[in-house]
Amino acid sequence: MSKDSLPRAIALGYFDGVHIGHKALMEKAKIRAKQINGISTVYTFDYHPSSYVSGIKIPMLTENALRENEIKNIGQIDEVIFGHFDENLRTMCWRDFIHEILIKELNAKYIISGTSNRFGYKGKGTSQKMEEECKKLGIGYDCIPDIKIDGVVVSSTYIRKLITNGEMEKATKFLGHEYTICGIVEHGRNVGTKTLGIPTLNISLPSEMVIPPYGVYVSSVVLDEKEYKAVTNIGIKPTFEDAGPPTIEPHILDFDGNLYGKFISVKLHKFIRSEKAFDNVDMLKQQIEKDIEQTKEFFLSKNRH
Repeated sequence: MSKDSLPRAIALGYFDGVHIGHKALMEKAKIRAKQINGISTVYTFDYHPSSYVSGIKIPMLTENALRENEIKNIGQIDEVIFGHFDENLRTMCWRDFIHEILIKELNAKYIISGTSNRFGYKGKGTSQKMEEECKKLGIGYDCIPDIKIDGVVVSSTYIRKLITNGEMEKATKFLGHEYTICGIVEHGRNVGTKTLGIPTLNISLPSEMVIPPYGVYVSSVVLDEKEYKAVTNIGIKPTFEDAGPPTIEPHILDFDGNLYGKFISVKLHKFIRSEKAFDNVDMLKQQIEKDIEQTKEFFLSKNRH
């Protein structure tokens, strides 16, 4: 039997950041897929509907190219389907979205959404309308209630605010994992290695993502599926003239090797301090050594708990 003819349990949403609220949707999709002997599916969009409608790009918690992997890794879901968000989808009546796309095209036998999910033209489709329509059609429907932490609803919008404020530990709590920025290691000016004797990796700031405040972070670097402790600077290196555009520069603790051209993921655990210009290189070096000690203490403390 081909995949397309199998019944699907479909979780709906944009899944930016793949946070703990999204995880609840995916858990339910997996349960329903087993019950119908079908496949667990996430149906999402290639472009954020709010960005498309408003014309203002919403900064993302997950790079689009990596969203599918993150959904599959975190949710252990069978497949991810990206709908192309265009004028046709924007102006589609909410009923047509259920009938034409979810049921006719994707063979949905169960649909799972959150309480605040909106779909169809002008967001007129609600969880209540979805439930009523599914009942008429004999399709299963689950509405997953909002998940709250300390009385606050877990949402991508709230997590973006936390990251913009540098509240990385709180963001981790709401995401269910550390906020992660990925990229290819590029050639920098070798300031870390030549001037400070503290080698760093350079990756460009991704323009489409939420960028935390410039400064220094306790972090870890994932390279070839192995994780290393690191201290990371995000910003413009104000101590040096003409340092170039802003970058993310992790210094991996107890590691030596040429990583140019390698794809790495930088997980941001905790904000240590704001970026600032030092009077001389020696003062900067002393501060970085303190940052490294603080990073080691963070991981030791984490292991003790």
